[in-house]
Amino acid sequence: MLRFRKITLVTTMLALVLHAFAQGPNNSGTYYQAATGKKGAALKTALYSIISNHRTISYDGLLSYYEKTDKRADGKLWDMYSCTTNYTFRDNAGGYKKEGDCWNREHSVPQSWFGKASPMKSDIVHVVPTDGYVNNRRGNLPFGETRKPTYSSNGGFCKVGPCSTEGYSGTVFEPNDEYKGDFARIYFYMATCYENKISSWSNTAVFAGNKYPAYKSWFIKMLLRWAKQDPVSKKEIDRNNAVYGCQQNRNPFVDYPGLEEYIWGGKQNVAFSYDNYDNSTDPGTDPDPNPDPDPNPDPDPDPNPDPDPNPDPDPNPDPDPNPNGVVFTLVKSETEINAGSYYILVFPGNDKVKSCALSDLTDGKNFYTSADVTIGSDETITTTVDEKGKPHQLLLGGTKGAYTIYDVMGKVYLSQTSNDNKLYTATTTSDNKTKWSISVETGYSHITNNNWTSREIQFNANSPRFACYTGSQKDLMLYRRTVTDGIDTPTTWQPTRVTVYSITGIAVRRNVERSEALTGLPKGIYILNGKKVVVN
Repeated sequence: MLRFRKITLVTTMLALVLHAFAQGPNNSGTYYQAATGKKGAALKTALYSIISNHRTISYDGLLSYYEKTDKRADGKLWDMYSCTTNYTFRDNAGGYKKEGDCWNREHSVPQSWFGKASPMKSDIVHVVPTDGYVNNRRGNLPFGETRKPTYSSNGGFCKVGPCSTEGYSGTVFEPNDEYKGDFARIYFYMATCYENKISSWSNTAVFAGNKYPAYKSWFIKMLLRWAKQDPVSKKEIDRNNAVYGCQQNRNPFVDYPGLEEYIWGGKQNVAFSYDNYDNSTDPGTDPDPNPDPDPNPDPDPDPNPDPDPNPDPDPNPDPDPNPNGVVFTLVKSETEINAGSYYILVFPGNDKVKSCALSDLTDGKNFYTSADVTIGSDETITTTVDEKGKPHQLLLGGTKGAYTIYDVMGKVYLSQTSNDNKLYTATTTSDNKTKWSISVETGYSHITNNNWTSREIQFNANSPRFACYTGSQKDLMLYRRTVTDGIDTPTTWQPTRVTVYSITGIAVRRNVERSEALTGLPKGIYILNGKKVVVN
């Protein structure tokens, strides 16, 4: 009997120890524990029971809480509807006649759809601060995608127009690619947190009139795609943690990336586990069913693996030794793009992020991190390369219009396996997913994938990473490794066509005549040929 009691005591203590170590992500502890083991619609209901009993913030109270939930690194307000605003938290007073006049509170799910009822009206998860004018142009339009916009915000950041997404043809508001995943996860949250109310919400184009699946099929498919193409960012995680401090609930679709697949997507038959979560992508819902490259490639492939003709790599791995690092010079012309040359890929910096270069591949192998670099007044960069946390050299192979890009340190090729906001790798160059076209405009290099021709490698300054986007992120510059054991003939660079950038690095006009570059632009500061210009 004594032995039995000892065994029982040990078992109980072991269970308590295991419970103490079982924790959810983002310091959520056991918050989601009650949902463990649930699937599909039952999982949604279990999550509803967890997140719905939250504190109700007053509508006026949102204004002060935004300083905790929506503050950028520079102290300004985070605006998800405009790329050209730099609002303080006091810039919400007065009216607006144009973009940039003031910000206000935007209901991601328009409040007219739920009759302006509480607590949805002031739920800080979906009521976000945005530019007042762009917010007004949206009105109560549903989110969607449009190929023929009738209105575009500055830089084409957000758009209004007829829906081009299959299943709906009405007028929609299209947010920027940078925040489509954010809004998708907000909509998944709203369908879950208000499972007991959503069946009565209006707008039959979006809502299904039930608690599950809650949304129409076309809308769910689009949201699932948005969530996959724009994965959870540090901004969202930080905001989710801050929201918990204000409202005392969390968005599970931020804490568990891909959770929407368990409820509406291809993993509805998979049981959820709050402390042993599987966020692997379901291939059945991926726009491209081809598998990712071998996750365990040969750790030491052929040092000259490019099968394309005449890559002509430099046989000397260090053609220009420098005690302070390797010297790279800004590429200003396509004549400086050559197979066999080494480059680094650089974001020149803005008011949020320092100048940085493509560096280490993430463990998930779906985007590259950045390493700080200093750009000299002579348009050169001197840096250590091909070490952890340092810029990676990229060896160009192939031919013009079908270049291959080899990550020297990673010993892999850059590839775009799927049509999403990621950057993949491959060990061979057998198809167009590993081929790239490169053009150069006013010092910016546009590296476009040959399989997904609408996607080019860009830098996401809000969630610092290098990945493939559809033109919604920051353009990049190539810097070519300087070789001093040859004769370099200088060229004269006087472009007649230029690209104009906003102060935050968004391309406002591309490939326009220099004489017309600034005509008709709103007042503000722009970047032209690498210099700031003021439009009065």
